Amino acid sequence: MGLRLGVMCAVIDDRDRILLSCRGDFKVWALPSGRLDADEYLPDAVVREVREETGLIVQVERPVGLYFMPAFRRMNVLYEAWPLGGELLQKTDETRENRYFPRYALPKMPLDIITSDALADHRPPPRIIDLSPNELRQLRWKLRRRWLWNRLRGKPEPKWPRFDVRAVVVIHNTSYRRVLTVANHSTHILPCVLCDGSAAPWQQLREIIAGYGVHLPVLHWVGLWQDTTTNRIEFIFAAAIDEVELHNNATWTSIRNAPLMGRDITYAKRVAAGFLQADVWTIIQGSEDGEGDDRIRKSMG
Repeated sequence: MGLRLGVMCAVIDDRDRILLSCRGDFKVWALPSGRLDADEYLPDAVVREVREETGLIVQVERPVGLYFMPAFRRMNVLYEAWPLGGELLQKTDETRENRYFPRYALPKMPLDIITSDALADHRPPPRIIDLSPNELRQLRWKLRRRWLWNRLRGKPEPKWPRFDVRAVVVIHNTSYRRVLTVANHSTHILPCVLCDGSAAPWQQLREIIAGYGVHLPVLHWVGLWQDTTTNRIEFIFAAAIDEVELHNNATWTSIRNAPLMGRDITYAKRVAAGFLQADVWTIIQGSEDGEGDDRIRKSMG
């Protein structure tokens, strides 16, 4: 079983209110959310889920954060969007009520840290969402009940699609002139890991780079690459540190002539001083030739 992927969306209108849905299955207020389908871009999944749950058509503005739930091997990608059209429905097949709330009058809801992150004026760190044994037991029971209800009414829930998800990290020295690379046959690569859902992608990366002699408490999410023709997704993280002695084929390489190939050189060059304040960027793999025709879609901010 690999990493499961989902999306969440904070829809904020021109009155600075945020859209929340009272879920039909759990009977709690939450952001519109759902799973990512095979062959679907993450922003497209956001548009689809918001339309299905609320009736609104939204313009996706930017990626905000990552939220990993260990108990379900699932990571949700939070986006911000604004209403573009459609009609806000009072309720749908999936929701009991849909309503805009002012920032200062939000209802009580589980996982309110995610809504707080969506409304913050800074980019949040990637988060791990741990549930208490009692919360987990109740959630699993509600999920089983939903699964049975959907099956009885002729709408069985689809199986989770399989994605090839990888995490890549760009580690610069503090001058941003050299980058950590790993020897790989005749070339070099950035540290990366296949995300299998056993831990958060950034946790798996930290374990990998610890073997090179680098110990980092925090990795910052900076970018995303996706190719729907192969269902492959890469989450790019970054850090800047003082140079340390490296081990196991890792070395500090000049960014100007780093022996990196393909997307790795793109990632290394895009991570520059000030990346902590920059929006998360997205690269969509071009479908014309399937290679090298990457179109960079930078978030509006």
